[in-house]
Amino acid sequence: MRKPLLLTQKIAVYATLACLLTSAITAPSRAIEKISGVSLSNTKQNPGTISGKIVDEKGEPLPGASIVIKELNKVVQANNDGSYSVSVPAGNYSVAVSFISYTTATLTKIAVKAGETTPLNVTLKGETGSLNEILVVGYGTQKRENATGAVDQITSKSLENRPISNLTQGLQGLLPNLNLKMMDGKPTQSPSYNIRGTTSIGQGGSALILIDGFEGDPSLLNPNDIESVSILKDAASAAIYGARGVFGVVLITTKKAEKGRTNVSYSTNYAIKSPLQVPDFVTDGYTWAKMFAEAFVNGDGAFPQNANKTQKFSQAYLDEFKRRVESGQPYNQVEVNPTTGEYTYYGSTDYYAELYKKNTAAFENNLSVSGGSDKASFLVSGRFLSQDGLFRYNSDDYDMKNIRARGSVQVFPWLSIENNADYSIMNYHNPINVGEGGGIWRNIADEGKPTMPLFNPDGTLTFASAYTVGDFFYGKNGIDTKREVFRNITGLRSNFFDNKFRVNADFTFRNTNNDKEQKRVQVPYSSTRGVTSFVGTTTNDLLFDLRETNYLATNIYAEYENRFGSDHYLKAMVGYNYEQSTYNRVAVQRNGIIFEDATDLNLALGQSITTGGGYEQWAILGGFSRLNYSFKDRYLVEVNARYDGSSKFPADQRYGFFPSVSAGWRINKEPFWKVSDKFISDLKLRASYGSLGNGNIASYAFQEQFNISQSGQILNGSRPQTTRNPAVLPEGLTWETSTTSNFGLDLTMLSGRLT
Repeated sequence: MRKPLLLTQKIAVYATLACLLTSAITAPSRAIEKISGVSLSNTKQNPGTISGKIVDEKGEPLPGASIVIKELNKVVQANNDGSYSVSVPAGNYSVAVSFISYTTATLTKIAVKAGETTPLNVTLKGETGSLNEILVVGYGTQKRENATGAVDQITSKSLENRPISNLTQGLQGLLPNLNLKMMDGKPTQSPSYNIRGTTSIGQGGSALILIDGFEGDPSLLNPNDIESVSILKDAASAAIYGARGVFGVVLITTKKAEKGRTNVSYSTNYAIKSPLQVPDFVTDGYTWAKMFAEAFVNGDGAFPQNANKTQKFSQAYLDEFKRRVESGQPYNQVEVNPTTGEYTYYGSTDYYAELYKKNTAAFENNLSVSGGSDKASFLVSGRFLSQDGLFRYNSDDYDMKNIRARGSVQVFPWLSIENNADYSIMNYHNPINVGEGGGIWRNIADEGKPTMPLFNPDGTLTFASAYTVGDFFYGKNGIDTKREVFRNITGLRSNFFDNKFRVNADFTFRNTNNDKEQKRVQVPYSSTRGVTSFVGTTTNDLLFDLRETNYLATNIYAEYENRFGSDHYLKAMVGYNYEQSTYNRVAVQRNGIIFEDATDLNLALGQSITTGGGYEQWAILGGFSRLNYSFKDRYLVEVNARYDGSSKFPADQRYGFFPSVSAGWRINKEPFWKVSDKFISDLKLRASYGSLGNGNIASYAFQEQFNISQSGQILNGSRPQTTRNPAVLPEGLTWETSTTSNFGLDLTMLSGRLT
């Protein structure tokens, strides 16, 4: 099934390595031809030289900054350390220096003498306003004013100083068209992401979430590590991810190391939280008993005999309850029958008040250290989050630990190596009820009658208590989840021809362990003095469920970017992507725990033994490309294409092609536009059309599968293994394709203050 993909992968990898080796071998000779961006000219003319360094307000170099000699229409770009040098004939010149998201600096009357060097160091100031914002898009970046697709982005400033347990909680309401489904609200949940609603007829799915270019789980990220979050809404912007972009794409970028002196940053948060809303039920015992009897008579036509499985109910009981309440005197909530020893209850218990805390606390610490020189930089960050649970007893406590180490080394002027490693571990305790296997809320509804208190006079649990909150008080039953993720991304960044041609490669490995341990023991209670009974006699077991996923991925892409004269801008990219995921599971469960605090499977001696396993592997191979062109920064065109293959489809239906095209017209750049920039800063019409693929199906849906299970019938003294005919295979199983059109108007007003 995977041979065609693996063979194609090997060929592509070998070809790419050959290209990189060729580039490495020929790079020194190229460097000799153009050292530091120097434009060679005829030495007989004795030209002069303008040289210097381009930096930002912090003194950090701006590699790739454009230096334009206006009189000669000559353009050079700054090197990786911000330095530049350009040869020009003797004379006076105007020099314009620009960089994305920085204000262009124009210097006039720069005198150059023959045979001499004129120093010119320039500091650029950062621009303000949304037009100059750099958007993270597929396999690159783009200035917002030049974007033709539907893209939105927030930066780390939107997440600062917020006591959130995971990133998704912080994204709610920040990005338009991003729909987040929070599931049950537990801190362990990785909510469902969707952009612009349903885009599939039959197959469900979420938006593709990429962390630093590779698929990942945002719930395990440290929000303080986030640099930006971008969402690609339409086909034009998402088509470069083709096969899995049908529900939109979310691009999460983590912070990079900042060069310069070593910086140490520490922050701490302490938050007090409380439930926004809890159920409001009748908790007065007599009021509930009276209404219960009335409702039962109206429904069944007879007076109730029991309030729950153990509490007897009668007219005489109701009359005695009424007498005690109306007497206005304190009374015992529990009476003991002197003959039988049975308990009779006249309580008023608020089971939800006993279940929930009024407030919970969360404590978070973040520490980061960064620094570096012109040749190397590093960033190390760590986080510890501890969040108390909502429940009073056997609480659902949660903690998360993150550590990230990221750095880069400039090996040669044309080559740098980056590495980004992160590790996270999450622990969560989820208390459970053993009473008939129901959840705590259902069990309270069924058995948690307010007439029964939590405890009997001798300190034992009542039946209603053991069935509900008392199980939590007993504190033995629960599920402990531990999720560990280690990920490493190694990247190569190379540039040639004054940074006009770049080759990038990223290789990632991710190991995810999602382990679960469950213990269920009997919970003792008493309905008669001196007699102990148990809830959960059919469970009393241990479960160990170990799941591991290994993910490998490679992105290799090259891009060419150049400006021809002052009117034409061109950027082209072509690349290769391969991803593979392998999942394994082993689970075992056994009953008959010999004592309630047992945690080892050897201490479960019952005959009910259940084992389980699982294996799944899928692979995706794709090629992608993008072309951007603009004329006078006024007319914008972008073309994307992706060709994808997936192991989830039959060999003859495995590949799909997903193209898109988009265009934009910046009306405010037209000569006829006379409106002040202070009023309307930017006015852009844009439109796009493209197709996206959806391959969200089971990995082996196209193969006949025989499921083996144990028969419920006993034959010759045993239950044999059985199988049955596989399901009918669908014909022509292939990609679901979603074709979308998008029209937009981007309006920025008041010098970028309003968009």
